[in-house]
Amino acid sequence: MKARLLTGLAAASLAVSIAVAGAGVPAQAAETRRPTSTANAQVFAVDWISLTVAVAGYLVGGGGGGGDLQAAIREIKLAIEQSKTEIIAQIDAIAAAEVEACLEAHTIEFLNIDFMDEFTLRSWAQNATNCATQASAFAGAVQSPQAVDKIGFVLGPIFAIVLAARAQAGFLNGTDLVLQSQIRGYEAVVTKLTPTNCQLIVISEGSAFYEKWWTCTAYNGDVGRSSPCFGRNCQPNRATAETQATRNTSRPVAVVALPRLRAVLP
Repeated sequence: MKARLLTGLAAASLAVSIAVAGAGVPAQAAETRRPTSTANAQVFAVDWISLTVAVAGYLVGGGGGGGDLQAAIREIKLAIEQSKTEIIAQIDAIAAAEVEACLEAHTIEFLNIDFMDEFTLRSWAQNATNCATQASAFAGAVQSPQAVDKIGFVLGPIFAIVLAARAQAGFLNGTDLVLQSQIRGYEAVVTKLTPTNCQLIVISEGSAFYEKWWTCTAYNGDVGRSSPCFGRNCQPNRATAETQATRNTSRPVAVVALPRLRAVLP
């Protein structure tokens, strides 16, 4: 278990990957305010998934993490302290008052959990769990890509907070359900932010020359292009264009997070 926790704490680069296209689901959200690109970069500078996996590994394994668990929790506290302003800026962009309020409150109060008595800590950890699962469900319910994107930016830190709080409160049971909720949230982010505005470009000169590539435009106007392929029967990679187009959204982090979170499940 010690090895697993130490491995989970290692910094891992959040590389852009390929994801699967999908359709939106009911419930329309209001237009959201857009936080700055600096706030986005600051939130993503922390490897929330490695921190989450470290604590989840302890909880799924039935405890016994000792000093390594406390080191993981301290890492999460430090990350929240250093980036709380940017996290709150992302939360403030969410167009759902109830979700926004609980996320912001738990981000702020998490830094005080060392001063909570046992009863308060357990109650707070349960409330934080409810808040995070509500945010994940919101990502699955709304149609607006702007709203989904804002949720996608805060799923990492809020679920890291939840698992750290649950570990400190001694809650071992239910970790798999918490992880499944985070997975569902990230699945919604990947599906709903996959560009649908894509075009296959074909250039031909008689029967001797064919060049093909995909271009895709994300909801925020960013454009991505696949590498070209040559020949009548060649097939360019649309997923590459989708990935490039969504480079400034929360989708790339969700793509990287999903297999790592699934791997922790018992």
